[in-house]
Amino acid sequence: MNTNRSVTGSRNVRTLVAMAIVAASIPATAFAQSFPELDAARTAAQASPTDAEAQARLGDALLEARDIAGARAAFEAALRARANWVRALWGLARTRMAEGNYEESRSACQKVIHAAGQASADGHVCMGQAYLVWRRSSLAIEEFDKALEADPSNAQALCGIGDAHARANEIDAAIASYRDAVSKDGSLVEARVGLATMLERNGDTAGAVEQLNAALSARSWSADVHYNLGRLLTDANAAVEHLAQAVAIRPAFTDAQLEYGRRLSAVGRYADAVAPLRAALAALPNVGQVKELLGIALWKTGALDEAETLLRGAVQAVSNSARANEALGEVLIALNKTDDGLGFLETASNLDRSNVGIQYRMAELLHAAGRDTLATGWLDKAIGIRATFSLAHQLYADILFGQNRYAEAMVHYQAAVAGDGQGIDAARCSQRIGQIQAGIQPPSIEDD
Repeated sequence: MNTNRSVTGSRNVRTLVAMAIVAASIPATAFAQSFPELDAARTAAQASPTDAEAQARLGDALLEARDIAGARAAFEAALRARANWVRALWGLARTRMAEGNYEESRSACQKVIHAAGQASADGHVCMGQAYLVWRRSSLAIEEFDKALEADPSNAQALCGIGDAHARANEIDAAIASYRDAVSKDGSLVEARVGLATMLERNGDTAGAVEQLNAALSARSWSADVHYNLGRLLTDANAAVEHLAQAVAIRPAFTDAQLEYGRRLSAVGRYADAVAPLRAALAALPNVGQVKELLGIALWKTGALDEAETLLRGAVQAVSNSARANEALGEVLIALNKTDDGLGFLETASNLDRSNVGIQYRMAELLHAAGRDTLATGWLDKAIGIRATFSLAHQLYADILFGQNRYAEAMVHYQAAVAGDGQGIDAARCSQRIGQIQAGIQPPSIEDD
């Protein structure tokens, strides 16, 4: 019997369990999301409350959204309309698996076995997935093998064997099983997602993306597929769009919220990044990386006081994060806590000694504070790492020019013009070179 294979128990159990744990800490109102399949399913279920198919469709969509209570209610409504219906019983079993509850999953699968019959593949596939919730891969494979005895072409059983091998970190065996499942049913999204995960772990990112795109063609409303495409795609705009879809479908998908915020920040959309990063922080309040990303987004949007609090927390949690130290230093400087800020910037530089940008920033700030000896020391470090660093040469030349050390300034102005040229005022550098060559040193020339 077809149990709606695109949403059966062969779903990646690890993802279900992890998201169920997060969902438990999210208020029920967080599930007020909307996506086309869920909207259509709600409309159909409301129009035909005794239609078992409509209720089961709603249960599938709510389970995808990780509204476990709502999904369970919909599957129970389907069973009231059609007693002992395997698809609805399967749906109830999947809600228990999503909660990571082995005993309840096993009990629910026994009901599937009773309704489908001992000779049916459906009950064995369900029980195999229940064993995976219990982290018993060998027992799970025994059940999936029984399913294949009943139905040698059962893609769900083959996918379940792939899940078991994946859990045991048997990558090649998992890939083989997932490929076999896909060959039997190309629309089985769980098999394609599992295969994509293993291909990625095997270094085949292109192959993983190919499988995810195929999965998306089969089910456009899979949060897992959108999330994984958002992680893997190099096209920033496409990645952001997929991640936006993932969190619209499943707002309590913490990994997706975090990756969405990270990707938005990477393209400079800090204001847009704040909301998903806040959602991630609500689920992961003690994770330094989340505090760091949200702190940086708040800094970039001008919320300096909150940014300071979060970034101090990030540095406390992960003291060797150069990025968190650098961001905190910048926030403190913006809050006129200059000495404190310089201290964190120096720590950031020590943690990431090849980062000439931080070294230049230290020099820039010290020069602005009139501490040119220290400033040139930092410029020496930056130029020592990147001799073509035009901006560092320009600042060095300006400092020397202001000290009437024109011959030395000339060398750095020339190096600035000959270097990478990024960020400098090339016309002013050339003008200064001309003035020095002409022996003109008018006191009226501004020291920039």
